[in-house]
Amino acid sequence: MQARIHRGAREIGGSCVELEEAGKRIVIDVGLPLDADSEADLQLPPVPGLAGRDPSLLGVLVSHPHPDHYGLVAAVDPSVPIYIGESAQRILNEAALFTRGGIRLQAAGFLQDRVPHEIGLFRVTPYLMDHSAFDAYALLVEAGGHRLLYSGDIRAHGRKSRLFEQFIAQPPGDVDTLLLEGTHVRDGEARVAGLSEREVEDRCLDVLRQTDGMVLACYSPQNIDRVVTMFRAAKRGGRRLVFDLYAAEVARATGRADTIPQAEWEDVRVFVPLTQRIRVKNERAFDRIERVKPHRLYPEQLAPQADKLVMTFRYSMAAELDRAGCLAGAQAIWSMWPGYLDEPAGIRLRNWLDRRGIPMTLAHSSGHASVEDLQRFAAAVNPERLVPIHTSAPQLFPGSFERVRIHEDGEWWTV
Repeated sequence: MQARIHRGAREIGGSCVELEEAGKRIVIDVGLPLDADSEADLQLPPVPGLAGRDPSLLGVLVSHPHPDHYGLVAAVDPSVPIYIGESAQRILNEAALFTRGGIRLQAAGFLQDRVPHEIGLFRVTPYLMDHSAFDAYALLVEAGGHRLLYSGDIRAHGRKSRLFEQFIAQPPGDVDTLLLEGTHVRDGEARVAGLSEREVEDRCLDVLRQTDGMVLACYSPQNIDRVVTMFRAAKRGGRRLVFDLYAAEVARATGRADTIPQAEWEDVRVFVPLTQRIRVKNERAFDRIERVKPHRLYPEQLAPQADKLVMTFRYSMAAELDRAGCLAGAQAIWSMWPGYLDEPAGIRLRNWLDRRGIPMTLAHSSGHASVEDLQRFAAAVNPERLVPIHTSAPQLFPGSFERVRIHEDGEWWTV
């Protein structure tokens, strides 16, 4: 089996790996670069068959629903089979109604935890992993007597940390090559990944207890761990979590109504902001509104209940909340990557909060493993060779891992 990284050998994001055996090929991830700002960044990697029919390309596997792993899939020729987790597909299809980066997929097959999938000459076994994206997998690929394990994006400090521990307790054996993500392998980087998801919950609870009015929670509804964190903090603090319509529909799309907070839960309500009402009208997606109708909060209901609410918030809602007069004594929680606050949208948000005297607290947990946890993962797999990917500093891997081989983007090598 031969392999080549098309993007990710010296870059975090935009991941794409091509595998070949006896003239047949599969691709793992077709991601959008994190800093995509040019036409070149939006072009598909030079994989024969991605942009046009080529029977030697048997399919594309999407490890998890983050844009830097699926973001260019919409440009792939419709004849190419796509494989992804079933819940991941539902989340992406639902998010497409609300976000510019969303896509609608109809997978040829679904990835399932430890259920092997035969794709021509390739046998693919997914392993469900702890990550900030829901339904995320590491992928073991076998062909021609060789075994490659693609870690995907992993961590050991989220709400599904038991998956990481289960994996290192019973990893696949006889792995020839481990393609290991290295987001936190960086010059000068702290060797820990920061707060755990449970520590984020505790920090949010501290903010709730110190806040006289509404808490504005800025987070991504597609980060299902964070949805649970916000719900648990709200409940512990004697408050209700208020979804917007996007968050309510993404939570429903997980298919986990027994464990993931839903619009119909007693301690959840739904506020549908104007931008989403317009989107629903334009797309004639009125069923979304009907589903949450019994659980809605309206602008005139916000001020009287403000001290009992944790509002899922984005800057596009600012004018509505101003008009509702519900921001007295409010505080905000930023529960996403802090770097977004230095981008134009983040600066506008910070300026708006400052003008209203609304303080903001950072409470976020990385979606990626610390170096120590990556070392535990690698030691458990014990591969013949370890190849860095999803990293800006592959040259640092030999200082932390054994049997490292660095390969460049576009270079074919033997698994």
